[in-house]
Amino acid sequence: MENNFLLTDDILWDYADGFLARDEKLRVDTYLRQHPEQQARLDAIMSEKRAFTAMPLEKPNTGFAQNVMAAWAAEQTPSKAAAPVKTKGHDWILWAISVAFGLMIVVPFMLAPSAAPSELSLQIPEEYIPQFQVPTFDWASFFSSALLRNTVLLTMAFMGLKLLDKYLQVRNMRLSGH
Repeated sequence: MENNFLLTDDILWDYADGFLARDEKLRVDTYLRQHPEQQARLDAIMSEKRAFTAMPLEKPNTGFAQNVMAAWAAEQTPSKAAAPVKTKGHDWILWAISVAFGLMIVVPFMLAPSAAPSELSLQIPEEYIPQFQVPTFDWASFFSSALLRNTVLLTMAFMGLKLLDKYLQVRNMRLSGH
């Protein structure tokens, strides 16, 4: 007998039902002789099996299977008549969000020229300016570059498509009744 044999309830059920192969059945028999305390587990399974077989069988009502299949088929197809769906009820919310988003992008560009000072009136004293060259960045060429223009356009197009996608998802959910 192998020392690593583990007797589980599944094996005992298969033993009680007669599903084990001959060598497996002999292994369980040997294990039960060596471990008589495990015989109680088998006895409990056998008594449960006898209780199952002693239960009276009830014949289902006529048409039971057809009723179950009809109920299942009815659950698979959503009922459109249960709740009429409004298709234009909340579209104004999406339009308002779109307009607010557009204004948040456009208004700062429209107000920027009027908010910028016409000339720099602040003069820095010479003693505060270091003797070495201070690195500067050419902001004018940055804002007039094709890279920035194309990046902004692609970002706006992407965000617009995401907004359209969300709108269509919400609309399809409302139309399907979910």
